[in-house]
Parts: sequence; C-alpha cells; structure tokens
Amino acid sequence: MPTEPLETDPETGVQVYCLGADERPADDIYGEQPYGDATGRRIVIRYFKKETRPSGLSVIDLTDGARHDILEGATPFPAFHAWGAEMWWNQKVDGKLLLRRCSFDTLQVQDVCPLPAEMGSFSYGTVSPDNRYYAVSVTPPAGPPARVHVLDLQTGVWSLLLDKPGYHAKHEQFSRDGRNRVLIQLNQYPEVKQVLLGELEIGGEAKMFPADQPHTPRPTGHEAWIGDTARIFFSCGFASDKDGAIWTSQVGDTAAKAVAPGNMRFGHVSVSRDGKYWIADTGGEGVPIYIGSFASGAYKRAVCSRSVVTKDQSSHTHPYLTADNRWLIFNSTRDGHAQVYGARLADGWLNAL
Repeated sequence: MPTEPLETDPETGVQVYCLGADERPADDIYGEQPYGDATGRRIVIRYFKKETRPSGLSVIDLTDGARHDILEGATPFPAFHAWGAEMWWNQKVDGKLLLRRCSFDTLQVQDVCPLPAEMGSFSYGTVSPDNRYYAVSVTPPAGPPARVHVLDLQTGVWSLLLDKPGYHAKHEQFSRDGRNRVLIQLNQYPEVKQVLLGELEIGGEAKMFPADQPHTPRPTGHEAWIGDTARIFFSCGFASDKDGAIWTSQVGDTAAKAVAPGNMRFGHVSVSRDGKYWIADTGGEGVPIYIGSFASGAYKRAVCSRSVVTKDQSSHTHPYLTADNRWLIFNSTRDGHAQVYGARLADGWLNAL
C-alpha cells in the first residue's frame, strides 16, 4: 500500500492516497475500460512532459506503492483492454508504426506487429479479451470522418468493420461477454447533432442501441459495457422530458432504462469488473464521485475529488474501480497539479449499497 493517506472522508471512511506522485502532470487515462490488471494490484498512469522531465507510461503497484516506468519520451493513449494481462498501444518507433504490449506481470514490452500507417491516422483502438482482434478507428488520409477497421492478430488480415457516411466513429471498446462485439460511438459529422451508440459484429452488421432522441437525451460520449453482459451503461445530457442522466440498454431493447431517475446530472462513467456497480462523477461542488448498485438502485457519494475541471483531460476525474473493487481510482487537480489518486474503500462499504 502507498504510504499514509492524505485524508479520510469523515462520511464514507474512504482513505485517499496520491498514487505515483510526480512533478509532472499525470492522469489515469480513462475509466470506461480501466487500465489495470485482473487482480487489482497494478494500474497504469500516464505522465506528461514538464521542463526536462520526459513524458511516459508507468505501472503503479497498489500493494507497495512502487512505480515501474514502461515508456519514456512518449505518451500513447493505450488501447482499451479492460483488466487484461497486458497493456496494449500503438506507437511510432524508428519511423514505423507498431502495435505493442506490456505484460502487467513481467513488465516486459513486446512488439506485436507493424500497423499500415498509410491507412491514415490511428486512434487508440481496442483489443478483444481473447487477444484475437485489434479494432481501431482510423481517419483516412483525405480526412474525417473516421471508419473502423479490425485486424485478426492470428492471421494478420485486416477488414473494414464500419463505414457509416456522415458519422465519425470513435471510442471503440470490445465487449467482455465472449461475443467480441465492439461498442462504438458515432458522432454525426461535421456538426454533432446526433450521437449514436452501436454494436459492431466482426463479419456482421452494425446494430444500434436505443440512445439519443427519441430514446434518451444526447449521450455525452461516456459509455461502458456492463461486466460480461451485452448491456451498456452511458451518460447523457439532462432533458426535462427524460428521467435522469445515466442509462442502460442493449441491442434489441425498445427503450433505454434510467439508472438513477431524477435530476442528478452525471458525466464520466465506468462499471466494476463484476458488473455489479456503476461509477460516475457529477459537476457539483468539488466534483464528487458516486458509486451505485445496478441491483438495488441505491447509490451514494464515495469521495469528493476536489478537482478543478478545465479543458485539460487530466483535470477530468475519469473514475473507475480496480478489478478487486478495493480502490476507486480518479484524476484530480486538488493541489493545483494534475495527479492520480486512489480512494481505498472501507470494508463492507459496497455491500451496504
């Protein structure tokens, strides 16, 4: 465990620690598909260059607080591969674009395969839980909107997964239910007057979730699969004629279901590895982070992030739970300097939801 806690929340008993503290700005990258191992022991932190200190990616061990530097001089946005055995990312090395990975166990970096940079500008992508496929949104050389391509890592064969004229594809995430479906966000292009959420099947059709009008208010662009199910959890803007700001749905539903009915406004979202709990922040004072139970419908504040939110992504909390549900990880600028924090949940706290 990292040294002593910075504070203990008097209401929840949560102990807050600064993880991998550094003079460089840092963030936990994103919460929808957490960058951590399947045991809850190790997570990834991204550092940004400051003066003479280079940028980089590091693995933080939550059992002893040790930091293991994986990359230096580069800050790639890793591929979504929730609670896997490795962290994956694409990176230009000696002029060649490569797909790379690092084992959470051994911390060894491996070059997986070259990527065809001539296809265009690659997003971060997502790797299937079985390590079979790499799906990635690519903006062609002629410019946006982006399309989704998939690489079969066993055969080395690329195929086009989605090309929807007039829509920019982003935020690709493989499901964890064994179907290897890709959750995709489709922003109407060039003006984002519609935000669709879809499910892509390799070799099959794209199917839409009931999201955006007339089903829900406009999605915010924050969505996640719910455990190893076919359902997704997503946040939307607030609308007086709709009941709430966070929703669940699956392909085939005629309507989405409000998770926390009322006028509470949530933003960044995540789901626990076991699919039992949802995590979301709000725009309230101190940017509090809430955790709720899908089963009971109950939710409560876990911690106040104390972040001052700006356009800088490292000031956005991007909260998530580690695989063992013991730590709530989030970003904050609480001391005027973007860093990653861990809130260690009190024993039995989640069970009370």
